Amino acid sequence: MLYTGNRSHISIRNDLCASVVISTLNRFIRVARPDAGGRIRIRGRAIYILPTRHGLLFGLLLVTMLVASINYASNPAFLLTFLLGGLFFQAIFQTWRNLRGIEVRWQGADRLFAGDRGLVRLRLLAPGRPRPAIQLGFTGETPVLADLPTDRAVTVELPWSSRRRGLHRPGRLVVESRYPLGLLRAWSYLEPPGRILVWPKPAEPPLLTGASSWEGSLEGDRGVGADDFQGHRSYHPGDAPSHIHWKALAADKGLLVKQFGGDRMEQTWLDFDELAPLETEARLSALAGAVEELSATGVHFGLRLPEREIPPAAGPAQRGRCLDALALFGKEEAP
Repeated sequence: MLYTGNRSHISIRNDLCASVVISTLNRFIRVARPDAGGRIRIRGRAIYILPTRHGLLFGLLLVTMLVASINYASNPAFLLTFLLGGLFFQAIFQTWRNLRGIEVRWQGADRLFAGDRGLVRLRLLAPGRPRPAIQLGFTGETPVLADLPTDRAVTVELPWSSRRRGLHRPGRLVVESRYPLGLLRAWSYLEPPGRILVWPKPAEPPLLTGASSWEGSLEGDRGVGADDFQGHRSYHPGDAPSHIHWKALAADKGLLVKQFGGDRMEQTWLDFDELAPLETEARLSALAGAVEELSATGVHFGLRLPEREIPPAAGPAQRGRCLDALALFGKEEAP
């Protein structure tokens, strides 16, 4: 028992030391942050630059050529060595200059389920001159290459993912350049101001919602009832297969969907408290799966949470409202 306790103390001490080291390093890392207007501009003092692997080999070649020039006292060899050296030092300035002054603005992001990959949209502007071969990417994600023309904004979409639901900041953005020779890598750290809403991952198989109930509606069922046949309309993704007019499809009349009307509305309720045996995250995943299932059928459904109730409705807007509420359940921040 004593040995186990010592190991736990050592583990805690190591974690504390690691956090102190990381926080200390972050103080020395220069990160470009947005101004009052939401614009991030890369300034010269926020750019880091180091040789790439090819740059190190090029530098080793220059040293070898210099030693050989001194050994053989060859003027043409000296000329070639200093010419290549001057080219290398000029590449340092050009690589640094390719990043300096780039402006970045947040344009929004896709809402996604936990574990899925979405896109973050950024708007880039290169004032004064074009900036070729600019590479952008969030930490741990696949970077994207873009060429920026002069004084014309370009929208770039970057992949981003998260395994946890809630409202997240995308993290640190790395913007880098190896232009023009690939001998040096210049990069800068940016902190975008936007936030991304991540929905709970739908449970598989989806939650059994039970039988739907029918209630009166002064506005009717808006074409999703079962009383009166109203006609046909074009197929939309998510329509129930039972409403497809298969005979019209067989007659080469296209994919049509039957519409029914009436003064009644089919609806069901999704209740957080009814899933009491499950843990909170498991309940939210089950409810998210039920929202996805009901959204595809056109049934009016509502959502009951401990501190919030969303009245029954149908359509993409209702789906978004319910998934947003599930994503922010128990969270302090709201979009």
